[in-house]
Amino acid sequence: MKNESEQQLKRNSVVCPKCGQRTSFNLIQDAIDDEGEFYCCQHCGWPFHYK
Repeated sequence: MKNESEQQLKRNSVVCPKCGQRTSFNLIQDAIDDEGEFYCCQHCGWPFHYK
């Protein structure tokens, strides 16, 4: 069984400012930039800043 607290730290969710739906992402792996600050909404593809 994987460490659940470790999974929660890597998994985040945010409400997309464009479509208003909650999207979830894994830090680092789902980043669309080199610094790991920008991600795309799973629903509409809108890029959002997360820091």
